[in-house]
Amino acid sequence: MILTIFKENPVLKIVIADDHPLLLRGLKYSLLSEEDIEILGEASDGAAALSMIKEFAPDLAILDYDMPNYNGLQVLENIRKEKISTKIIFLTMHQDLEVFKKAVSLGANGFLLKDSIDSEILKAIRVVEKGGKYFDPMLAGNLIDEKIVDNPTDSVFDKLTKTEITVLKFVADNKTSHDIAEQLFISERTVDRHRSNICKKLEISGNNALMHFIIENRELLK
Repeated sequence: MILTIFKENPVLKIVIADDHPLLLRGLKYSLLSEEDIEILGEASDGAAALSMIKEFAPDLAILDYDMPNYNGLQVLENIRKEKISTKIIFLTMHQDLEVFKKAVSLGANGFLLKDSIDSEILKAIRVVEKGGKYFDPMLAGNLIDEKIVDNPTDSVFDKLTKTEITVLKFVADNKTSHDIAEQLFISERTVDRHRSNICKKLEISGNNALMHFIIENRELLK
């Protein structure tokens, strides 16, 4: 169903999709409370969501992972093939690490458990809007132990300086370079240089390299 809701001076154009009507309705009204968000459409299955994204090229799409006629990952795969730059936040009921890893590898910008939508969805949108990644704190908790990131003992972390370890922790906490710069009172360029140095020292490369590293080394980080 196409539902375009216009607001004065909208900034962020969004498509939402979920096959649970009550959740979809609640999500819609949560977003309508934000003055700078415009909902271009809502869908109850993956095919309809994909069609809307192709037609409207929204800034952001919020997609249920489990939908009929294309799940969320299949929608993401299709829009990446089409070179559509829409950012994607996934919603799911399950803490499935393999699904999470696949979503990250395809370039998902956020991943939320449905139990956390009320408290986390607007946080996720604002982080993603600024170019960051936002992953549900409950999922992040399964991937990384913050105390060990604070005080790493494994040799893989011996290559990093204290500042680089701090930056790595912020990345694991879904912080953007802008956020990290404000926290450490340094420039965004310096943060980006730290991130680049971390990748070189850990011998990792590619999009979302640091988040991939955190995911792949979750056992080491426990």
